[in-house]
Amino acid sequence: MKDKDKNIDRLLAEIATLKEELFESNSIVNAIKQGDVDALVVHNNGVPQLYSLETADYTYRLLIEKFRQGALSISKDGLILYCNDYFSKLTGISSEMIIGTYLHEYFDNPAQFVQLIEAMEYGITTHEILLKSESGKKTFPAYIALTDLEPAVEAIGIVITDLTEKKKHEGALIQHQSELEEKITELNRINSNLKEFIHVISHDLKEPLRKIVMHSERIQGNNLIETDAKSLSVMKLSALRLNSLIDDLVQYSSHTAQLERTEVDLNSVISEVVDDLEISITDKNAQIKINKLPVIQASRVQMRQLFANLITNAIKYSKADTPPLIQIYQDDNINTDIPNQNTKFVKIKIKDNGIGMESGHLLKIFTIFQRLHAKNEYSGNGIGLAICKKIMENHSGTITVESTPNEGTTFNLYFPIL
Repeated sequence: MKDKDKNIDRLLAEIATLKEELFESNSIVNAIKQGDVDALVVHNNGVPQLYSLETADYTYRLLIEKFRQGALSISKDGLILYCNDYFSKLTGISSEMIIGTYLHEYFDNPAQFVQLIEAMEYGITTHEILLKSESGKKTFPAYIALTDLEPAVEAIGIVITDLTEKKKHEGALIQHQSELEEKITELNRINSNLKEFIHVISHDLKEPLRKIVMHSERIQGNNLIETDAKSLSVMKLSALRLNSLIDDLVQYSSHTAQLERTEVDLNSVISEVVDDLEISITDKNAQIKINKLPVIQASRVQMRQLFANLITNAIKYSKADTPPLIQIYQDDNINTDIPNQNTKFVKIKIKDNGIGMESGHLLKIFTIFQRLHAKNEYSGNGIGLAICKKIMENHSGTITVESTPNEGTTFNLYFPIL
């Protein structure tokens, strides 16, 4: 009997607890229904949790006020019902003064408002317009987006974005593009003038030089006194050197543009170059060793010029008491400093046993007209290696050099694999 009474008391206590929880739940539901509080009940692992929130209207208004864009609501005829602080800053007028006025009053072209409303009927809701600020003293470009709020509200929502900075950047870009186009036009004009100049030096200048050399050869030196004969010899040599310089300059200018690339077998190219240089190779008793070389995408004409210059250079700067030994081969070790490590390269080495050069001279040798030796020591105009550098640039490649005095020089050619 006592156990039965205890069970009854326990059940009554549970009923009382449930009534209290039911009362609290009903109170929360009634409060939500009456709009006294916004609430969210979340069941986490069966445990109810209550989160009280700010009113939805306040949250919405706060969000709109924090926009870095102008926000307005207007009636169908354009009467401004609400505007946020950012639109007030754009116009330079307080929001209290704006509300109750008409939107078209802030348009630089008031008639445009009717066009915007009519465009909404066809689904066109975004436009670029010019707005007035500071009571019409200034204007600024803006991007306007319209949203019909019906049927919830008989109004139109407006979002306005200031385009002033964007237009400045666009204007600067257009100006920059215009300047670039002017520079391109100027460069094309200069390039045209250079072509005409090259034609002049390759034809008009070489013709009188040819006559000077020809007539100087006709003069019999044995009929002249020693000083006159010496002067004639100097004149002839100077004319020949000037003629060679003109040829080199024309050749250098012809390699400033990229030529059409085809498959080029470097073995075949170097074989042709060796045949062309047969006299120089024989005179110096030079030995040229060529290992198997690859086929690359390149200009065949420029490849012949490239290897002709490098082999000629190796023969010219050989030791007086040692026959030149020139080795040309592909090197698979490309772990070196090259401009674009993301590109795969073919590396070709041209190695000689010549006089070499100091490390301080390595950066100078690819400069046009740069000479490391006196003219009476070695012939040339200091253009050959500059042409080599230009050819490699035309092929999006690189040429580097390593050298040790009295031991020799190695040129490294890096051709990108296309």
